[in-house]
Amino acid sequence: MPQLHRFDNDSKIGDVSNEQLRFLIYQLANDEDTEFYVDYTILKSLADIGADRMLIGMLENSLGHHSWMKFTWMHGPPTPWIQMVPVRPGRRGGRV
Repeated sequence: MPQLHRFDNDSKIGDVSNEQLRFLIYQLANDEDTEFYVDYTILKSLADIGADRMLIGMLENSLGHHSWMKFTWMHGPPTPWIQMVPVRPGRRGGRV
């Protein structure tokens, strides 16, 4: 199932159906973009042309008090980031 995620803090907005995702791509994307930009004016326009109410509510909740939001979609959970910590030269483990 497709998931929507914010760009600024990578928080999950929510799961959407394939139909809802197709609607967003058709209405907001440019040439197979995976990035979307919305503000309250755009959300109102989407609602006026018949967007799913749950989708609009989910986006409004994520937008919160911000004036705009950039988000993306992906299938499945995001890949976790792995932090690499350099080892001090001359040490092979054990206690620090």
